Amino acid sequence: MLVALVGAFGVVGCGSDESDTSQEQRQARQEAKRQTERARAREEARAQAEAEKARRRARAKQRAREAAAAEAQAEAEAEAQEQAEAEARERAESEKAEASNCDPNYEGACLDPNASDYDCEGGSGNGPYYTGEVTVVGVDHYGLDADGNGVGCEGG
Repeated sequence: MLVALVGAFGVVGCGSDESDTSQEQRQARQEAKRQTERARAREEARAQAEAEKARRRARAKQRAREAAAAEAQAEAEAEAQEQAEAEARERAESEKAEASNCDPNYEGACLDPNASDYDCEGGSGNGPYYTGEVTVVGVDHYGLDADGNGVGCEGG
């Protein structure tokens, strides 16, 4: 009778085909899961690398913008400096031109070299032009330095 039962139910034991198949399926599922995880990790790494590239590009663009702004600022400062120097030259030329309209024999006041006469302010002279204290550096052709000490119209 034992043989009849074995024949009807088949041989059931540890090494059956059914358990081997389910173990192979579990292993296949686990391997598929590992491959999926590896693929996901690769994708995350690629995304991080792309994000880092984008950050580097953004930083490079920012540095370029800052460099351009610094260059523009330097150019503006150089232009302002040139403008200031040009204005200073203009003033100097104007003062020089104005000085050439002054009698070179006197300093401290601009006396018209074409005037017929200068007298000291507050003095007894009859003009037509009057001046305050001046330093005589050349010929005193207006007679402003009465005592000959190089200062004309002293105290005047």
